[in-house]
Amino acid sequence: MQKRSKQKAASPHKSHQHASLSLSSQSILGRARAFPLYECWISATWQKDDPGLVEIVLARQQPDGAICFGTYLVDKFCLGLKNTFARTGFSRTRYHDEVPGTIFREIESVPCPVELAHQMIYASIEYAAQFGFTPEQDYVLTHSMLAPRGELEEPYDLTFGSNGKPFFIAGPYDNATLIVKHLEKTAGPGNYYYFMPIGDF
Repeated sequence: MQKRSKQKAASPHKSHQHASLSLSSQSILGRARAFPLYECWISATWQKDDPGLVEIVLARQQPDGAICFGTYLVDKFCLGLKNTFARTGFSRTRYHDEVPGTIFREIESVPCPVELAHQMIYASIEYAAQFGFTPEQDYVLTHSMLAPRGELEEPYDLTFGSNGKPFFIAGPYDNATLIVKHLEKTAGPGNYYYFMPIGDF
């Protein structure tokens, strides 16, 4: 199975992260799904096919009143959960000053039903797994922000891929050559689409 961490360099999202989370932060995240939901946001274009990327922020309130949150960048066309990270211990003021506006700085966002967030994340991972792609490695941490699969209703009609096939659109931090070679093996010749800037393949 092809590991995502070997397919692309670090995303700009990583600029929001420290080298590692503290043990106390990891302990909080381990219990996060039991905390009450604070808010959830999603890209306003989540129902559209262009550009195929959906950003989600899901925040919960810790027992001490602070906010913990996870961010999830979903590639609906091919790679599934392409990027994710989590943070804990933000005051409400810091959270509102630094998080939603930064994550959605270039796109419009709208309030998101928690059921939609979970279904989008889990279903994208499931779709990408058909072609051997696994979630970004920090999903080990951000998974704890989510309710277990099957606990919430999944009432949305979500589609993945393009015209019934995976469609890889190369981003600046993707190892495009490796991903296309992997699709050639898993999807098969002629059973996928790809697009990348001239000279990158």
